[in-house]
Amino acid sequence: MPSSGARSLSPGPTGPNWSRGALPMPDAPILPSPILKPAALFDFDGTLIGCDSLLVLLGHTCRRFPRALGSLGPLAAAVPAFIAGRISRDALKESALGVLRHVPTGHREDFFADFCRRSLAPRLRPQGLRRIEWHREQRHLLVLVSASIDHYLRPVSTRLGFDHLVCTRVILDPSPHLDGLNCRGDEKVRRLLQEPFSSAIRWEESWAYGDSLADLPLLKRCGHPVAVRPASSLRRRALQFGWTILDW
Repeated sequence: MPSSGARSLSPGPTGPNWSRGALPMPDAPILPSPILKPAALFDFDGTLIGCDSLLVLLGHTCRRFPRALGSLGPLAAAVPAFIAGRISRDALKESALGVLRHVPTGHREDFFADFCRRSLAPRLRPQGLRRIEWHREQRHLLVLVSASIDHYLRPVSTRLGFDHLVCTRVILDPSPHLDGLNCRGDEKVRRLLQEPFSSAIRWEESWAYGDSLADLPLLKRCGHPVAVRPASSLRRRALQFGWTILDW
């Protein structure tokens, strides 16, 4: 039996055609289809931790580098503009990220590692961690999908054993700014579907965990949507659709 990954060369009356010195041209290889498997997709803020990690980052940065307090003035001015609809959520986030310009370039890796260890790890919800472990035991693909930024979610994702990370990307030089759009709402799904691994996900058997209405597009994408300590707007939708609600 020929292997399933290639087709045999069809022989002529006396075997393969080697006439006139021509080399036989092999057929194009048949690439195996990806092995489909369920995924477990977790939001971070409000789902695996009970707070806004960017606000925690502001406090951590100002404690480590008191000069960063000067960056809070522009942020305070940006908040009313955001509420009034004069600036976007992305612009507001970039204003908040301005505190990171006070972290010396040579200390960034240690700074973010220290932030994860001191400020994020103690806030991780134990039941959320057990849920991640359960999905790992089921051999589901573990994906962290968050609007939080890559510089601290990379070590978090690695520490928690996620297979993939999809999040907001930030460039720190010459000044902190978003690299693309804020990974929130529909952008989470768009970014997720751009990843090569997404073609190997069996969506109807996959799980998604989120806490706010911004997670609705991600939750609707999966066969097992789970609302975690949901905001009232998401709780109403979850009850309407008959989704699982967990108050861990």
